[in-house]
Amino acid sequence: MSVQFDDGLVSVSASSVPVRDVIEAIADRAGLRLVEHIELDRQVTLDIDRRPLPDALAIILDNDSYTLYQAMPGDDTDADIIPGTLWVFSEGTSLAPAATVFYEAVLFEGSFRERKEAIRELRRLGTPAAVQALSLALGDKDVRVRDAALSALSRIGDDEALAAIASATQGSDPRTRGEAAAALGGGDSESSARYLTIALQDPDPRVRMAVIESLADVPFGTVPDELTVATLTRALQDEDPHVRMSAVDAMEEIGGDVAYQTLMQSHTDPNSDMPTTMRSD
Repeated sequence: MSVQFDDGLVSVSASSVPVRDVIEAIADRAGLRLVEHIELDRQVTLDIDRRPLPDALAIILDNDSYTLYQAMPGDDTDADIIPGTLWVFSEGTSLAPAATVFYEAVLFEGSFRERKEAIRELRRLGTPAAVQALSLALGDKDVRVRDAALSALSRIGDDEALAAIASATQGSDPRTRGEAAAALGGGDSESSARYLTIALQDPDPRVRMAVIESLADVPFGTVPDELTVATLTRALQDEDPHVRMSAVDAMEEIGGDVAYQTLMQSHTDPNSDMPTTMRSD
């Protein structure tokens, strides 16, 4: 197999070669990031002589759809370049809007600065496809990227974004689970409280405290009082004293007759492990 790329023109000579090998060679010579959503394992025989890159790709990929992005200048004074991206789909149908596809590709392989910029742009787009892309960043190895993705999803705030944030409360990193719980506290739907109820089962007491604080932050009147109070009532019997005190504080913050009666019952229950003092305002 022979692949050349010169002045934007592609030349390929190949006989019964996996199409992926051809595409990888072109991407390498053209300085492109290659992202695939299909297996490029079929064999091709080609003889292409100095064709423009888009034309050559159309010939090589045949019925497989692709999107090509040119290099994107960075926003720093050193004029870094975010490499172009060749994104390959299947059966002629792309999986996401063009802008989202590019930024998702940056999240896969970009530098820290590039990933942060991609997250900002995805937050601005705010589409379901953008939310899906942001959910990928919740598993990033860099905690700063994970925090930025959580913030972006919280700003978007729709049901899809809340579901993505909730998924992070089930991750492997306790810090991220706690941050995800905190992000759910700004939600204004019943889903926020339901997700937090599940997250209260976390094995780490610091995460459970973050969940409790978020339950108190859910805007009053947007979720049934019974749901929040029932969740906090369980937390009043938590094995960790700091978690129990957080539950007391949350109960006092949300107020209302149900919360007050629950607190009084817990304080007068001889089997309760609740603190013996309550604040009076």
